[in-house]
Amino acid sequence: MKVLHVIDSAGLYGAEVVTLNLMEAQEKLGIHPTLLSIGDNGVGPKEIEIEAKKRGLDTQISRFRNGLNLKGSAEILSYARRLRSDIIHSHGYKANILLGIIPRRLRRTPVITTLHGWTSKTLISKIWIYELLDAFALKNLDRVIAVSSRIEKHPRLKLFGIRPVLIRNGLPVLEFANDAFSKESPEIAAKMNGKFKIVSIGRLSPEKGYDILIKALSKLIFRGIDASLVFFGDGSERSSLTQLAEKENISSRVYCPGYQDRAYRFVPCFDVFVLPSYTEGLPITLLEAMQGGTPIVATRVGDVPTVLDGERLGRLVQPGNPEDLANALEEVYRNYDEAKEKALVAKQRALTEYSLEKMASKYSLEYQTLVSRA
Repeated sequence: MKVLHVIDSAGLYGAEVVTLNLMEAQEKLGIHPTLLSIGDNGVGPKEIEIEAKKRGLDTQISRFRNGLNLKGSAEILSYARRLRSDIIHSHGYKANILLGIIPRRLRRTPVITTLHGWTSKTLISKIWIYELLDAFALKNLDRVIAVSSRIEKHPRLKLFGIRPVLIRNGLPVLEFANDAFSKESPEIAAKMNGKFKIVSIGRLSPEKGYDILIKALSKLIFRGIDASLVFFGDGSERSSLTQLAEKENISSRVYCPGYQDRAYRFVPCFDVFVLPSYTEGLPITLLEAMQGGTPIVATRVGDVPTVLDGERLGRLVQPGNPEDLANALEEVYRNYDEAKEKALVAKQRALTEYSLEKMASKYSLEYQTLVSRA
């Protein structure tokens, strides 16, 4: 079976990691995946393209005019026919919209899409409009996959009568090193030595709640806890987060080395991993942190409470609440042995219940069903 994975990527974050990991797992199952990385005219090499080629994955690149572009839709279908793809697997609203505007009878190749998550926080914003168009386009696709129960039950899907199939994200077994951070960032590591070390990984965008984490850190320091924070990631909020740290007079405690390849490697070098998001589906960074065996504090959003089994495997807080987050971090600090025990149980759960093999097998069954009906 040949599968064409289509994605318009702005970085190498959760959806991109899931897509590449899935492709590698599919090769082991005897499926032949190809990545079609799309984008606007003039856009240079993307991180997902570089990483896919590094992994030895078959990679195609297409650039065309932005917007509701029928020529772009036709180009995607042309790739599918030229490669003799049995299935087109779409990832993200741009590919969904471009494929959804083509009637099924003209498209011919079945299309399955994975909803990795919707991120809009406000109505009538640009991203909200794109997500609304995305939901409308899903009606014309052959199968919709939700990666979390939150997405599965999203009101927007109910509005358009869409019933997705739930396939939760999974990860391969990751490799970690307890000295990775000190080796690759010795100056920052030296400054953090002896402090309560907090880490977070992700795109620096408003929905990730990193402003709340900085405010929570300020509260911890005011309470006399010698703490510091590292963000691994980049994005539109980087300068505003830097300014906030300065406003809170904790800029010497906040470090942002930018995007790092396989940043999960550094998680065991820290005392606690924090996921402060306002909205999530099933975040890959959470599963990575669980495999790292590091205590976790996360917001009560998406499937995070399910993954952490309530608070049996980590501490849950309300999104947008610096006081609640600071209290949870202080609790980890004061009761670290207990937090570490939870983290080790969480590691086993991640390895057994959220494995890459389990996820890939479920996708394979969905592919077979669609191909048999085509």
